[in-house]
Amino acid sequence: MSELETLRAAVRDELDSLWSDLNNARYAAISGKWSMQCDFLVERIKKLTALVGPTPWESIELPLLEDGIYQRLHTELGVEAPVDMEHVARTREQIDADRQRGPAARTDLPALASGCASAPGCL
Repeated sequence: MSELETLRAAVRDELDSLWSDLNNARYAAISGKWSMQCDFLVERIKKLTALVGPTPWESIELPLLEDGIYQRLHTELGVEAPVDMEHVARTREQIDADRQRGPAARTDLPALASGCASAPGCL
């Protein structure tokens, strides 16, 4: 791997972490929706996205997709980042159904985001 490829991979890893941090910051906000920390993280996400392109939507926590935050951020950047909202809706339906059945039923969840299960408010 060249030095440039290594740097790009590091930036992509940081973007993944920033998106997760943004989801966590939203739930830690007093209103449960947004805070100055969220604004700070969005600015960092925008700067890094401009360098390496959008993080695939499949790697983003579900609430950030459902609430249109991922889409809005990319629209503001003028970057195309389409999301399969039908898949997102199906995933939410499955999560909600599994919640009603109990924790043991969660083994058949569709894979949407690798970090989703550990993020507050995601499941």
